[in-house]
Amino acid sequence: MADVYGAITDAALNRIVGFAHVRAPFLFNYVAPSLQVVLDADQNFAGLQDLWLTCAPVPDSPLPGVPKYRRMPPFQLPGIPIGLPYSIQIVDAKIDFHPGNEVVLPEELRPPLGGQGIALKAQLLFGLSCVPDGIVETLTRQQFGLTDTIPRFSVLPVTHLECFVLDLYATGQLAVRTTPQPGPYPLQQVRLEVDGIEIVDITPKGLEGAIECYLRAMLKGYVLPRLVLGLEDLVLRTLGITFTPHLTPALPNNPAAEQDELRVWLDLEVS
Repeated sequence: MADVYGAITDAALNRIVGFAHVRAPFLFNYVAPSLQVVLDADQNFAGLQDLWLTCAPVPDSPLPGVPKYRRMPPFQLPGIPIGLPYSIQIVDAKIDFHPGNEVVLPEELRPPLGGQGIALKAQLLFGLSCVPDGIVETLTRQQFGLTDTIPRFSVLPVTHLECFVLDLYATGQLAVRTTPQPGPYPLQQVRLEVDGIEIVDITPKGLEGAIECYLRAMLKGYVLPRLVLGLEDLVLRTLGITFTPHLTPALPNNPAAEQDELRVWLDLEVS
């Protein structure tokens, strides 16, 4: 029998997502910044600084020290020897647990939502930088009226992005990865594995498939690994007691996504 049981409904989790959108904006705003030239009082070159461009404004978090953006590497376009700024903003998101009543899946994802399935609907705001004609060949400081000794930029300096909106649907399920470590229990990490992604109403189909492929790679290679829930030691320092949680074994699904809830059963090791 588990020592601790916890559950949260998808409706409650969606309220938490809305709360986090305000207090932790870096979880929803992924930006490869541009560069801008900094001039001193005499209009001489004083250096470069990041220019964080987005399509929708991002208010500061009410919590001190919380960043507005998560830095991404610039996009590399074949044949263009300079990084390109961009932004990806999640402006609306909704999560749904099996059997599914919060998200209506498109036919491409074969509804209804399968057992232990998790569905996601998100509105994504993309901002891409346009490369002006000839700028790659002539991108030197003369463009800014500066000296010849300043090297070329590593990132394209732009002041705005070309913006568009996409509606994204995704399905997946929770998986537990265990890593051996000293002691009787392995390290356990709960991950969300993406099964399918669908972007609505992009034509031609080849372009839609390519964008979905890139989004899937970004989710699996960058975003989701940072959402890993590691079961770490919980220390009550005032009592000198350490509670180490472990997923209760021998259950068919733990954690479980069922009956519109995310459920977890834990055993606690006390030391």
